[in-house]
Amino acid sequence: MKKKTDVNLNTFLHNFKKDFIMILTTIKRSLLILSLSVATLGCQFNSIAHPQQITTVSTAATQVNSKQSEQMIVKETLPALTGLAISSELLEQYHWQLVSAVSHSYDDNGQLVKTPIGNFYHPDYPISVSFGGNLDSQTVHFSSECNGSGATYTLLKDNTFKVDSIVSTDMGCSETGNRIENTLFTLMNGSSSKLALTLQPANSLKTLNPKNSYPRYHLLQTMKSGETLLWQNEKKDKPY
Repeated sequence: MKKKTDVNLNTFLHNFKKDFIMILTTIKRSLLILSLSVATLGCQFNSIAHPQQITTVSTAATQVNSKQSEQMIVKETLPALTGLAISSELLEQYHWQLVSAVSHSYDDNGQLVKTPIGNFYHPDYPISVSFGGNLDSQTVHFSSECNGSGATYTLLKDNTFKVDSIVSTDMGCSETGNRIENTLFTLMNGSSSKLALTLQPANSLKTLNPKNSYPRYHLLQTMKSGETLLWQNEKKDKPY
């Protein structure tokens, strides 16, 4: 009886040892698989996170470069000075030659249409304006190389330019001259407009004779009726 019990115990211990070894082998295998999985996840995380950092830095650099490029473009395209202060004294220093005149209207589709004022582009009848005045009043003189004209004007602090009734001589001109002058006087008589002054870039200041150099301005006149006229200053040799 005792011998049989010893055999059963030995069998039990042998089986237990065998099962225990199998359990340890399974645990080791599981731990190995787990460690490999963790390592793989770590590599994937680094491969994902690193490009995001590069992308963020690259995007920021692109934005900085883009902003710098925009600033360079603005600096290159803008004139040296814009929106300058306008005074009667400055206007009186020059004759102002008309270089552009455009009317504005809308077509049937509601689109803005800009049309040159054809009467103002005749080479034989260049249009100009000059300014004068004294302590009591300021005067403006419009010319298309025909009759002399004059009117008192008011220049407000917000650059609103108001012209009173125009008085002119009544010398007969050609049919073309009369048409141009009538168009000019009709537009300016009793008118209200806004003025804006721009100093042109430095290369426009150069002349053959440095003694005759003077700043070149563009004077933009926007009429209350919608037309826009661009005037350029010229050296003033006569009072008007």
